[in-house]
Amino acid sequence: MTFAELAQLGGSVVAVLFVVWLVKRMGLGADPRIEDDAHAIRLAEEAEAGFRGIEVARDRAGFAAIVRNVDGRQMLVRAHGNHFAARPIDGAVIGRLDKDFLTLTMPEKTFGAVTLHLGKDAGMWASRMREIGRG
Repeated sequence: MTFAELAQLGGSVVAVLFVVWLVKRMGLGADPRIEDDAHAIRLAEEAEAGFRGIEVARDRAGFAAIVRNVDGRQMLVRAHGNHFAARPIDGAVIGRLDKDFLTLTMPEKTFGAVTLHLGKDAGMWASRMREIGRG
């Protein structure tokens, strides 16, 4: 190998390592999870001023959560790319219960449907969805 080829190879390796470092630094490719109830509440409160969460139904995998406040209002928080997004749950949201899973379809098509694995609590949260629909 000539010196020019070695220099080119070395430069390529340095460039690749720089790109890897930059991607990690920017948080790209991260797999965000809602760590616990406190984290879900904080995300909901950051999304809407004055919202004070008191109860959480967190997806078993940590990709989404429903946060309820003292007034019974609910907020859906979900992983969105390498960040989180939150939307209020109101009468326009369609909820579908399937055993231990609750699927929420938001009226905002770009937010998409979210399926939460809530275990035995899925039925209780689905019931709360019906109450919202009547309100």
